[in-house]
Amino acid sequence: MLKVAAVANRLNLSVSKVYELIDRGRLGHHRMDGAIRVSDEQLRAYLEETKQGPGDLPKKSPRPRLKHIKV
Repeated sequence: MLKVAAVANRLNLSVSKVYELIDRGRLGHHRMDGAIRVSDEQLRAYLEETKQGPGDLPKKSPRPRLKHIKV
């Protein structure tokens, strides 16, 4: 079981961002006498849920042509 700080370190996120993920229900966790712990399985499930492939990247919209501006 990982402490929130260890989860933040593994995900390269801030501790407050990890708490936000927990509060929003995006990251599974356990509460034990007020302490929050995340299992390796819960962390793997979160990473799997947020995994994106090359085709999942947002498409860039074409730049608008500014014909009235001369460079």
